[in-house]
Amino acid sequence: MIILYDIPTSVFDDHDRAWSPNVWKIRLVLNFKGLPHETRWVDYPQIRELCQAHDVSPGGRKPDGNMFYTVPIVHDSRTSVYISDSLQIAQYIDLNYPHCPLFPVGLNAAILSFEDLWLDKVLRHLFPLMILPVYLKLPPASQEYFRTTRELRYRKKLEDIAPLQDHPRLWDQVRRGLDSISRYMDANGMKGLFWFGGELTYADVVMVAWLVWVERVLGRETSEWRNILDWNDGRWGRLMGHFQQWIFVDKPRERL
Repeated sequence: MIILYDIPTSVFDDHDRAWSPNVWKIRLVLNFKGLPHETRWVDYPQIRELCQAHDVSPGGRKPDGNMFYTVPIVHDSRTSVYISDSLQIAQYIDLNYPHCPLFPVGLNAAILSFEDLWLDKVLRHLFPLMILPVYLKLPPASQEYFRTTRELRYRKKLEDIAPLQDHPRLWDQVRRGLDSISRYMDANGMKGLFWFGGELTYADVVMVAWLVWVERVLGRETSEWRNILDWNDGRWGRLMGHFQQWIFVDKPRERL
């Protein structure tokens, strides 16, 4: 059995609690490959203790110099491995469970570079818009940690990171970033649904995981989310529609 550790929102229904984009990357990988797994929920302050108890490497350093630990974390009982970092986990799963490969031979460098492109074109404009909505979704134990660490990173109050008057400009930058990604995809010379045209890879998992983040945090009925689905002639809506078969928590019959 594979255990996937995730950070919950404050709602009680497990299947509406999953919001973390980096964890969704791994959940989508597991669901795409049909690998049985179980989600276990940990609040932000519990992650460090979990990692240290199982000798899981930290994710890096905070601005104050202290080490930070984060999810996703996976425990694979078949190999007795604990591993963190979404990319490392995805590569581990693809290597140890090679059916339905998401890192096809010869495409690793292109897939890895895509994450940098997605960050530059889309996420750096989206992050400020999402910080406060994420905070408001978290339970109190995680809210305190989230506020402290993010305010240290941004050097301002959460409420001041993206003032309301900046939202139209930021959303326009997100739209233009997705325009760029869409143009790259069109360069495949076909109207393919995926980053590499007709072949689904981890690059597509990355895109969908971040889109799920927006959907879950802002809400399916918000104008911002509906706009994204419609942009680029509905490309993102079609991509999400294809991935719906894998957007569930733990069990397909409880698909969201």
